[in-house]
Amino acid sequence: MNSTQRQLIVVTDLCELNGRICPLPAVPNALVSPGCNDQLKFGDHLELRRPDGTVTKVELQGLQWSSSGEEELFIELGPPVTKQDLPPGTTIWMVSGTQ
Repeated sequence: MNSTQRQLIVVTDLCELNGRICPLPAVPNALVSPGCNDQLKFGDHLELRRPDGTVTKVELQGLQWSSSGEEELFIELGPPVTKQDLPPGTTIWMVSGTQ
């Protein structure tokens, strides 16, 4: 298996933007686009790794720039992801590669 994994955030809270769930905190820009071939983008495969050890694979539904003036983006997750899928302490990982 050839894969790349990168931890993006540890969920502390949730908000909703455009009808989608957005885990907080926002992702720092340095993790969003660390290299031209490794840029986080719509449709990327993510893993939600919960504190209880369960893992759910999801697709990134969108990215939204923070209005705080910081260079960071909010991850947007749509259905079937619910707020119950993202308890505090859940880590969100970008997972790519071939199996």
